[in-house]
Amino acid sequence: MGGHMPDYQAAFLNKAVPMRIMDDDKSLRFVNRAMTDYSRDVASNRDEIFRLFSTGADETRLHTAGDATGDVTGDATASARLCMAREYIEIAEEGAGIGFWNILVKEKACSVDRGWAHLIGYEAEELGGSFEEVFMHRVHPTDQPMVAAHVLCLDDGTRPVGRAEFRMQHRDGRWIWVRSVCRVVAYDAEGAPERVAGMHIDTTQEHEIGEALAEAKKKIILLSSVTRHDILNQVSVILMCDELVRGNIGRTPMTPEKADHYWDMASTAAHTIERLISFTRDYDALGMEPPRWQNLATVVRNAEILLHGTGVVVTLTCGEIEVFADPLFEKVIYNLLENVQRHSDGASQVTITFTEDEERGVLTISDDGCGVPQNKKKRIFERGYGTNTGLGLYLSREMLGITGITICECGTFGVGAVFRLDIPLNHIHRGKNPV
Repeated sequence: MGGHMPDYQAAFLNKAVPMRIMDDDKSLRFVNRAMTDYSRDVASNRDEIFRLFSTGADETRLHTAGDATGDVTGDATASARLCMAREYIEIAEEGAGIGFWNILVKEKACSVDRGWAHLIGYEAEELGGSFEEVFMHRVHPTDQPMVAAHVLCLDDGTRPVGRAEFRMQHRDGRWIWVRSVCRVVAYDAEGAPERVAGMHIDTTQEHEIGEALAEAKKKIILLSSVTRHDILNQVSVILMCDELVRGNIGRTPMTPEKADHYWDMASTAAHTIERLISFTRDYDALGMEPPRWQNLATVVRNAEILLHGTGVVVTLTCGEIEVFADPLFEKVIYNLLENVQRHSDGASQVTITFTEDEERGVLTISDDGCGVPQNKKKRIFERGYGTNTGLGLYLSREMLGITGITICECGTFGVGAVFRLDIPLNHIHRGKNPV
């Protein structure tokens, strides 16, 4: 194609669709303003734009469509395909929780795409253009020295590639974990790094699962240790009773009343051991599976089915709420509902509500029974307290604590019991599962 441009040059330059015109030797001749905006930092280098948008034989055919006749239909088709490809990439970014960024080293200028901005709750145009403004001041203070050292090694050429993991602040105030993978993609005439490009991957849930499993492991070790201690104590009681009975043989005759007393002690100890062993079946499952997002309405309904026929009506007014919790979360809800049937004399109604403020989500489970006396509100969560196994509410608290959920009783005695669960905001999602 020669150097002559037809009279519709202005229309070509101002067309909203990114377009380019190629010479007969397939070299890039002209690009319009939309193409310049689309390719941003590489727009001034025609060869680099050519490499950016050339992907093989099919693309070569598209380039040659805009030939000496001045027909730019092929360019429009190519541009449409490029726009479609860009849309696909953006959808993939959103689904995978990734985003791309680009830094001009000397200018300390930083540009990011929509996926990167969405990771921290913004649109790209809201973030500014400087490296400090877009990136560094959003890094967690504890992680900033590590990130600064990481960036310095890239800027001075010490390392051409890099990988780091750190926290960044989301628009809503929470901290998300980000894995950064990058490399130097351009050097200046002196061989110094000129441009660095990379991507960020949201690894928040990966960290949360790791932390939850570590917490579960710690709780299992503690519970196992305490349970072994409790069982050994009960075994000691049984052995003591045996020695007392045997010790009286051949000496002062043991009265039937005293013998019955010792046998009652031994029997009670044996039943306690039985309950403790049964308890281990529950906490053995603690942390065996990673926490997951669970639909609150589904969890409540599943627990309610197990209580079918108890005469207690459960009313749920939570909407579509997802909670990130241990898989045993459903067992906790069941235990709380079962407590109403077991311990709340006269209770006929349970109401489950959910509210949210700037710091937490609050799930409340309240009934119209007798309530809990003030001096027992904390004791009911202690290990061994209660008229059944003495482990239900204690284990419930441990299960919830794996993902940072706390539980307390805050009802009014004589009016009804109210169990309140405080849930971290980053473990709450409204509507569809975010994963």
